[in-house]
Amino acid sequence: MPDVADRLRFDPAAGTVIREPPGAGYGCWAGGHKVWHDREAGLFALFYRERMPLERGRGGRCAVALSDDGVTFTDVWSATKEELAATSIEVGHAVRAGDEWRLYVSYEYAATGAWRIDVLRASHPERFDAQSRRTVLAPGDFGLPWIKDPWLAAGGDGWDLYAAVPARTGPQRIRDTVHAAPLDASVVARSDDGLYFPSIKYAFEPAGDDSWHGRRARLNSAFRWQDGWVATWDGGRTFYDNYEEWCGLAWSDDRRKFTRLDTGGPWVRSEHGSVRYVYGLVAGGRVHFYYEYTRADGSHDLRVATVPCP
Repeated sequence: MPDVADRLRFDPAAGTVIREPPGAGYGCWAGGHKVWHDREAGLFALFYRERMPLERGRGGRCAVALSDDGVTFTDVWSATKEELAATSIEVGHAVRAGDEWRLYVSYEYAATGAWRIDVLRASHPERFDAQSRRTVLAPGDFGLPWIKDPWLAAGGDGWDLYAAVPARTGPQRIRDTVHAAPLDASVVARSDDGLYFPSIKYAFEPAGDDSWHGRRARLNSAFRWQDGWVATWDGGRTFYDNYEEWCGLAWSDDRRKFTRLDTGGPWVRSEHGSVRYVYGLVAGGRVHFYYEYTRADGSHDLRVATVPCP
């Protein structure tokens, strides 16, 4: 797919701001988002979280907002980290599943300090109740310290849930030199009903080198393109890049294994830092890209930009 990067590339600085950061300066971010398009109802559902600096509470609030055009969203539900018994909230995804809506949300459970993924179920997003949540992916079940940042895709008679987990490759030791270990990878879990996920499979892993993306491999979305899927993902070189990752593109024939596309560096980025959590969604003959964008003051807003489908 030599031309896909150029045909899909957008100008992040020119995108429409759909959510402002909760404050000014580094650590004040709006994002951690996913979007679902209910084609039958012509409705877009956005999940996002607001985050403050570590010393001011971290990811303290999340919300679901609805839109009929994919640009102008109105909040219909929100929850605080206290309502989730969490120390911080990260990525979630609100999806339509038959006659009900579900919200898959990742948060750091205060009692254990481990990131996990829960689901809330309701007849409409405005009726989600944090107290009704049930855990669908607990890291300990898979021998992991954490699992987070879910997004879902319907496929056949079931659901695919993608999530970020620790990389399974440790530091490389060559004689008396130790090279830094990769930091994260992406897995896919298959479920018939979207509630029971008995196994996970590694789908996208870091290169483990000193390239701009060498130690991170967090898949953010995958959308149909010609005879396969284009995926967006976050990469980073070291832990220093945490919170300011850069976007890359990948290709998959089966939405199970993904291969990086060479974009000559980060595919899109802000002149002030990162463009991350890029979520691509095809609707109305256009690809909608939703993304966190670093502003001049170090805060992150949430934006959308669209590109025509071929």
